[in-house]
Amino acid sequence: MKNIVKSFILLFISSCSYIDGFNIFTSGSSSTQVENVKVERLWSKSIGQSKNSKTGFLQPFLFEDTIYTIDTDGVVTATNVLNADKDWSYNLDMDVSSGLLFHNNIFYFGTPDGKLYGYHIDKISSGNSFKDAFDFTGVFETSALIPDISIQLNSEIASAATGVDDLVFVKLDDGDTVAINTLSSDVAWVYKGKNVPLSMKGSGSIAHNQSNIYVARDDGNIVSLTSDSGKLNWLISVSPRSGRNELESLRDMEMTPLVTSGEVFTGNYQGNLVSIDLFTGNIIWSNPMSVISNVSVDYDNLYVSDNSGKIYSIDRYDGTIKWKMSNPDNLISTQTYVYNDYLISFSIDGHIIILDKDIGKLLSFKKIIDSVEPQSSGYIIDKVLYIVSKNGRLNAIQIN
Repeated sequence: MKNIVKSFILLFISSCSYIDGFNIFTSGSSSTQVENVKVERLWSKSIGQSKNSKTGFLQPFLFEDTIYTIDTDGVVTATNVLNADKDWSYNLDMDVSSGLLFHNNIFYFGTPDGKLYGYHIDKISSGNSFKDAFDFTGVFETSALIPDISIQLNSEIASAATGVDDLVFVKLDDGDTVAINTLSSDVAWVYKGKNVPLSMKGSGSIAHNQSNIYVARDDGNIVSLTSDSGKLNWLISVSPRSGRNELESLRDMEMTPLVTSGEVFTGNYQGNLVSIDLFTGNIIWSNPMSVISNVSVDYDNLYVSDNSGKIYSIDRYDGTIKWKMSNPDNLISTQTYVYNDYLISFSIDGHIIILDKDIGKLLSFKKIIDSVEPQSSGYIIDKVLYIVSKNGRLNAIQIN
């Protein structure tokens, strides 16, 4: 790993746009342009050609100076963010439904039929096909590589797995949480969840802290489990499912819980944003709010975007709303996250949103990339933001 100073924060865009073909959130578009903070797209490159429109749904993974991505056709790419003309790609030629986990030198991802695969990085990179740094043209390598880990689970894997030591944790579409022993390639334990009749296919992953994991579920509950055995520490209902029909009853928790030294922050669709005591599971505070994108914190404040196109600054200790800002044309935005004195987000039509994090003043609102799928994600490294757009491209955006 190169010894450079990195400031990287996971931007995990985890709202949901489709349930069985029904578009819940319309993207719209805006002609508004504000640029008091200069932003510039440095480059944009293809990360694979997908046969469907969900390329941008799958979560990339940053390790050292490289962003690894996978598309829904199984094309794995590696992009060195410091020297973008040195990268590789490999086509595993299979349907993929989850983003990547890179853990102990192995790539993990899931499929729609419930298989968890693991491939050692040396196996994929040694058979790669090198392409131009800014665009992939030509034919990808395709080969039936033998996976290092292949485990059949009970239902679709839509979320990127989480790795801790010799265990990999997987959240299944049927509500179950599964721990895999990577040394034996066996299932270590299963915590049974509830299979809800209708849910969003979000990509929120399992969070962890020390010896416990935290799983936000589609039934509106969050659970804390011991990582070694799956024993239940506590279960909290953030907002129970209720309504006149299945659509009104949606209470999905599609975000990855944010775990600090003493708190867990999470929220759900058509429900609440809550702060939970990490150890007891008691709710510290709760705000009625429809939230499915990840939240971010600094020393005193929690920052979140809701599903009505508003961004909030909230006192992290008592839940008091300090300010809120409506996006231009009420466009729904992704996770907001802190970078220096700024709060940065994206509208789902591809506008970058930069706010003064202390007062919520809009500093920049500029169309910079193609529309962003709700489950796209990105990183900031040394003033450059890397994010995947709906058209299947990895974009590098300079923030000055």
